[in-house]
Amino acid sequence: LAAAGAPSSVRAASAALEVTPTVGWQWGGTLDYSAGGDVHANAALNYGGTIGAMVRPGEWYELGYSYQATDLIGRPPAAPNFKVFDLGTHYIQFAGGRNLMPASSGRAYPYVIGGVGMTIFSPGTPTVPLNPDTHTMFSASLGGGVRVTVNERVDLRLQARLLLPMNFTEGSFYFGSGGGAVSVSGGTIMAQGEATLGITIKAAGSVTVTN
Repeated sequence: LAAAGAPSSVRAASAALEVTPTVGWQWGGTLDYSAGGDVHANAALNYGGTIGAMVRPGEWYELGYSYQATDLIGRPPAAPNFKVFDLGTHYIQFAGGRNLMPASSGRAYPYVIGGVGMTIFSPGTPTVPLNPDTHTMFSASLGGGVRVTVNERVDLRLQARLLLPMNFTEGSFYFGSGGGAVSVSGGTIMAQGEATLGITIKAAGSVTVTN
């Protein structure tokens, strides 16, 4: 008879830890206001990075952060555009990526990536009579790119993503001769996009798997 309570087997599985600094270009981010027209975040440079692990060949998870400093511009329907305030945008995303073909098929291979997390909008000093606050929103991301193998420790990553901050209360701006104001109601999704270049630095690691 087989002995009851036999100990489980333990094995070590290889996992590649990765650090990827990034720099890129971020655009989009428009919110209509009630009197017509809109407010719009100007396109500008962004930078950040990710820390991740290749959990299976061609599959990885990562925690990423990016930051963009730009101007929020008011665009009334019958008046000149004007700056509302400086705007800092922070994205924190937990994402998973998957290669679309085996890495052994060549030095460059496409991948898809998607994630969820949060977006923080940090306004600076306004140029109009508003009193804006830092605002945190749930957000999702979806994109793809190409990883190019330089050597066993370094990859280049060219990536584009759609960024989707989701506000379950909609912000509405209006401006007039008496000043400006902000109202809140409803819900909105404010789409942004980014294209980035990253340098992935890989370090060998291990995880313990129990059977």
